Amino acid sequence: MEPEVKSDIEKLIGYSVEFAENLLLDSGEYYPFGSKISSSGKFTPVSFFEDEEYPESQKIINELTSAFEEAFNKNKVRAYSIAYDVRVQNEKYNLPKDAILISIKHENVEGKLIYYYPYKFVNKKKLEFLEPWGEHEI
Repeated sequence: MEPEVKSDIEKLIGYSVEFAENLLLDSGEYYPFGSKISSSGKFTPVSFFEDEEYPESQKIINELTSAFEEAFNKNKVRAYSIAYDVRVQNEKYNLPKDAILISIKHENVEGKLIYYYPYKFVNKKKLEFLEPWGEHEI
């Protein structure tokens, strides 16, 4: 992986995990959010605000995806991420675990990169992250 691509992905993941952790510790939940890196390399966090008081998460994900894809297709952004809360279960976790899912698209990577950061609350002021993993959707 090229150094610039690796750096972009690390920025998107670092921001997403830290922001989600802060929101979880502050209120116990969060709405989906995103971040982007412009073609010139500028990093920008992105939120979507809806008129509804409690919008559905999928609606926010769809709106963020649509806005990011439009900018991506016009070469205004070289990478973007969308982060949201999911429940995961796999061979390592036979019982469902809460996780931060971070979906990343980068102009120099075919398809999407999906990263999972499972977590559990140790107490109201601390999260413990379990072993994360990534998948490549082509």
